[in-house]
Amino acid sequence: MRNHYDALVVGAGPAGGSAAYHLAVQGRRVLLLEAQRFPRDKVCGDALTQRAVRVLAAMGVLDALPPSERVRGLRVHMRGRGLREFAYGAYPGADSHCLVVPRRALDEAICARAVAVGSELWEGAAVTAPIVERGRVVGVRVCRDDRLIDVRASAVVAADGARSPLARAVGLLPEGDLGVGVRGYLTGLDGLLDLQEVFLPLDDVAGRDLLPSFGWINPTCASEANIGVALFRPGYEGRAQHVLQSFLTRLGTSRKALNGRLRGEWATAPLRLDFTPGRCVDDGILLVGDAAGLVNPFTGEGISYALESGRTAAEVIDRGLTRDPERPDLLDHALLLENSYSGLLTAGRRSAHRYQFVWRVLESTFDSERAPFALCRRALLLPEGMGELRAHRAIDDVAGLIAPGVDVRTDLLGVGELMASAVRDEWPFLARLAMSSWGDPGVPFRPALLLLLASHFGDIGVRRRIRMGAAIELSALAALAQLGVEDTPTHHSNWGNRFAILMSDLLMSKALHLATDGGPEALALISRAVTKACTGRLGEWRHAFDARMAEDDHLSLVESQTAVTFELPCRLGAVAAGTDPEHVGALGSYGRALGVAFRLTEDVRIITGAARPTDNAVGIALSEGTLAHPVLVALRRRPGRLTSLIRRGLTADDVEEAVAIVRDSGALDVTRALAREQARRAADALDGLPEGPARASLFALVDHVVGRQVSDGAATAPAVVQF
Repeated sequence: MRNHYDALVVGAGPAGGSAAYHLAVQGRRVLLLEAQRFPRDKVCGDALTQRAVRVLAAMGVLDALPPSERVRGLRVHMRGRGLREFAYGAYPGADSHCLVVPRRALDEAICARAVAVGSELWEGAAVTAPIVERGRVVGVRVCRDDRLIDVRASAVVAADGARSPLARAVGLLPEGDLGVGVRGYLTGLDGLLDLQEVFLPLDDVAGRDLLPSFGWINPTCASEANIGVALFRPGYEGRAQHVLQSFLTRLGTSRKALNGRLRGEWATAPLRLDFTPGRCVDDGILLVGDAAGLVNPFTGEGISYALESGRTAAEVIDRGLTRDPERPDLLDHALLLENSYSGLLTAGRRSAHRYQFVWRVLESTFDSERAPFALCRRALLLPEGMGELRAHRAIDDVAGLIAPGVDVRTDLLGVGELMASAVRDEWPFLARLAMSSWGDPGVPFRPALLLLLASHFGDIGVRRRIRMGAAIELSALAALAQLGVEDTPTHHSNWGNRFAILMSDLLMSKALHLATDGGPEALALISRAVTKACTGRLGEWRHAFDARMAEDDHLSLVESQTAVTFELPCRLGAVAAGTDPEHVGALGSYGRALGVAFRLTEDVRIITGAARPTDNAVGIALSEGTLAHPVLVALRRRPGRLTSLIRRGLTADDVEEAVAIVRDSGALDVTRALAREQARRAADALDGLPEGPARASLFALVDHVVGRQVSDGAATAPAVVQF
């Protein structure tokens, strides 16, 4: 019997099984230790998100699972505000479903796969203590078949759950900070949906106090569901059963089909919600899964994080062993976890301590389609696998338009990383938003791209170029955040307004800090652009519902708001690179005209793609009196019915009727023609610039802006969301 391995993995749940599998496929000698014997049960919601399904598919585990219930989406019930339903297949590149698989079957299948590729598995092997020599964990003491065995390894992975005796023994686990979850299987149910359902927040038995908590229903088959509750603040263990019974009573009252019978018993387990990257690694040992606190406190999801963190630990160990087979360096584990989960779990952990504020924001903005609140809602509730947070799915990939010789992709990745690090400490979920536009292959059409291309007409170092790019992106996000502020506050909007203002101020301060690298001129450019945008916003309010607004006045507003987000990066990139003043002016004119062309084309795209107008920019804009160019043209051509619809305030049906009037009036052709004229102006502005790949790329972007296809499907996000 071997007593020295490359790695020991303590705990054979999803995290431990994943770590063992990924080590074994690299040819490493790995021992997987499980205190119980398979098949064994675990307290869990049993839901496998898209992220989890993808990892399991890559491991070859999916085919080994028993027939499992497929769920097509997630329904979130917000107390007092109704519900939202999200279909998993509604986003490009997303899987169409998730799975509900009891842990009894899942864990055994993962471990069997790990063994199949070379891992050694000891069942009924309880770890009693770590073996520590000169401050380094070098193995564990195992009780197996009533015998104590010392087993050594170059690295040890603690995957032994939220309480993690191993992590606690080496000082990596603080006391307390444990929430609690209770779950059971109810059978004989009718009317189950093919959806995961999350209910938040729950209240106490008396119905007076809102608790940091949520409930769930995950269907395991047509007539059975995993149902439970979780409370994620320490000290609630004694109240969990009472909260559960209150939750079940309310469910049974509102949905009588859910009055089933309990199969087995209610089971309770701790929830660790204190993910801190720095405590996930020490000399010779790494923490993964629940032991690392990788649980979303708003939905309870943890399986995908367990699988991913196990894979990450295996990669770190494998690299470390390659360099030093005896004492591998494992410190990268903390950095990789931080990069992977900043904004997902650090947001949740910190939000758990200020739960009331975060819940108030979620609650008060739950039915808002404004971009900042949609992003906040998705970052906190739906980070696991829907692509919901990725606003860039509406952003064009223009990689094919960038001429050879301009390597902007590397710089854009650097911009995204710098943006994330700039906001990670204060509002971690914003780090996720910052990174969300940079993770996929391709080149997104964003302000930073224009800045980087403009900088090629001068000479600028990589560090300065990336900092200017991050500054321009953060300032654009600050403008996006301002869109969340409602000028007619209601009881529900106050919390949202506070959040939007705080978020905008933070992002803008970070942008200005980075822009100091460009000197006083860069700061002056940004300040003037912000002033112009604010003036344009005031002008938009002043002209709300103004059906007689002149076209020149409307184009002036477009230049002040949308066009400035194109002109600023072009000027800033050129100025930071020390470009000739004449070329700076030409690039500014290019950006301004390109921005107007983009906005006009986007107005057409939004209207022609308004399949669900109450959920997109058309409904929001018209209800606030913001009249896009095609609407103004239609008002001049067919003023009667359209004017009365807009002035009285639009219902969902009214918006559909208004859009139909605009389409039938011929206004879209007028707007398209004006967009093409602005595009010609942008192209003309480039004539005086030196020839080269940067100039060729800018020319290609002109054709792209006015040549984008008009969708007949779901509405495209408004331009300001894209930029």
